[in-house]
Amino acid sequence: MRGSKIELVIDGSPSRRLSSSLRELLLFRSTILAFAERDIRVKYKQSVLGIAWAVIQPLAFMLVFTLTIGRIADVATGDVPYAAFSLSALVPWTFLSTAVSFGANGVLSDAAMVRRVYFPREVPVLAAVAGTSVDFVIGLMLFALIGPFLGAHVSLWWLVTPVFFVLLAALAAAVAIPLAAMNVYYRDFRFALPFALQLWLFASPVAYPLSVVSPDYRSLYVALNPAAGILDSFSAVLAAGTAPNWAYLGVSVLGTLVIGVLGYGLFKRLEPNFADVI
Repeated sequence: MRGSKIELVIDGSPSRRLSSSLRELLLFRSTILAFAERDIRVKYKQSVLGIAWAVIQPLAFMLVFTLTIGRIADVATGDVPYAAFSLSALVPWTFLSTAVSFGANGVLSDAAMVRRVYFPREVPVLAAVAGTSVDFVIGLMLFALIGPFLGAHVSLWWLVTPVFFVLLAALAAAVAIPLAAMNVYYRDFRFALPFALQLWLFASPVAYPLSVVSPDYRSLYVALNPAAGILDSFSAVLAAGTAPNWAYLGVSVLGTLVIGVLGYGLFKRLEPNFADVI
């Protein structure tokens, strides 16, 4: 009507933008699944060994760690043989490192679609993480088959493994999303990432148990490296057959949440120019 006024209010607060982005992302969940299915098909179709890679990697690292760190350094792993301990940590670590690696390159890998079709730009990143979950399932089946022969203690605690996997996948996504954004603007990240993942491997309780870290610094260690509490939980449940350290797991969950919020905020700030830069 003439003389009427319409007041338009735009809420530009970061929390508002992030919540709107998450709601939009939820609407594109079928797109994430479609991208993940494509990634799985391409990955195994173009690989000579196929799903065997999901078995070879943790077994190869377990053998190397057992013959070097386990024998030479004589790392104490309690009543669990070193081979069983290392494999219980290597299975989730292999998923984490692969998911971060593929996720960090997700936007660049789908550069053509990013330039031509609209969808939330974090879709390829999350799809890469989801697609890598097949490797984790295969690795977990591997551990279930040979873990008891290596000395792992079978218990009902194995049933909580899916919960830890969800936390680990959340951490992988939280790390991969900001890296994917930075990778668009600075291609050096593609070459630096493998080296960074190697450093992360030896900075995490994979080749050694969390108990090796001094009790005075253990909480700080887990706070600075959220993967530590989750990986330690896998080792406790799968290898030792005992309950995880809930305090350290809680610290890791909190750290994952902080990384996720900050990383997603960075991604959304850099997102508008992806199509021009990529």
